[in-house]
Amino acid sequence: MRRQDDDVGRKHRREGGIFTISLDFELHWGTRDKRTLSQYGANILGGRKAIPALLDLFTEFGIHATWAVVGSLCFDNPAELASNLPDVLPRYEDRRLEPFSELTAIGTGARDLKYFFAPELVALIRRTPHQEIGSHTFSHYYCLESGQTADMFEADLNAMRRVIRKKFAVEPQSLVFPRNQFTSRYLGLCAQNGIVAYRGNPASWAYEPRSGREETKLSRVIRLADSYANLTGHHGHRIDKGKFSVPLDVPASRFLRPFTKKLRVLEPLRLRRIVRDLTYCAENDLLYHLWWHPDNFGADTDANLAFLRKVLVHFKELENSHGMRSLGMREVAEHAGVQPAEACVQ
Repeated sequence: MRRQDDDVGRKHRREGGIFTISLDFELHWGTRDKRTLSQYGANILGGRKAIPALLDLFTEFGIHATWAVVGSLCFDNPAELASNLPDVLPRYEDRRLEPFSELTAIGTGARDLKYFFAPELVALIRRTPHQEIGSHTFSHYYCLESGQTADMFEADLNAMRRVIRKKFAVEPQSLVFPRNQFTSRYLGLCAQNGIVAYRGNPASWAYEPRSGREETKLSRVIRLADSYANLTGHHGHRIDKGKFSVPLDVPASRFLRPFTKKLRVLEPLRLRRIVRDLTYCAENDLLYHLWWHPDNFGADTDANLAFLRKVLVHFKELENSHGMRSLGMREVAEHAGVQPAEACVQ
């Protein structure tokens, strides 16, 4: 009888939800239009140092993570990047968003290059077990900003595939839209360029994709408060096998906000929010998708790593008690039944 009960328990634990982690690895390509290097450069350099520690932590806890990489950071210097630009460059009405207009201004000193280029870190991620190299587009492309077109987006996707293939012998199959500016009009182009999974947005008006001009202060305040108290739900997602479109939406659940000294008194609430989310998803066989940027760990690195460790300890408890699994975005697509051939890989 006990052996039969154990068999039933093991069967139950095999259906305990999926824990997905994705990281937006972008260096200054993702912040150049928002913050200057004097304002945020220390975080970028600190984020570089945090990446090996993150990989060690993922290895320790058996975490399968997707690293959505900006293609431009995969080169060694501005000259190499300039020789591998997309055939059609992105153009925006807001010219400050255009990433390649100031290539000649990038310094050539070792420290200057570290703000923009990190092929050695992508190679380290590539060598680490269970880590997926995904796409964050070539140029940190903004799909909802005025002026850009489908031709520009497709050229960007093609350039991204070329650099990842050439540099790391990898075919990127997962995509994270920069600034979460998602548009369904471009999903067909993603599929034609080998993408089987993308990170969509949580199902709440506060998380709806918006251009920079459309972003509201209220939505930002709600998202901040939602990190500490359950205002919009647990954001667990059902992944039904055989019921999907290509590419598969692997929606975000929670942005892992970094430690902030001003809000440190609220840290127990931030942890409780994620722990309860994870538990709910494990109990209901749902997907929970946590994401952040390496540079979010660029300041107060030890505090951020310690917080993440607590989250991963809880995941391991759920893995043991409910059978919760850690899967990267491409693996979630495989779990659903998506095959790369269905994405019209060229």
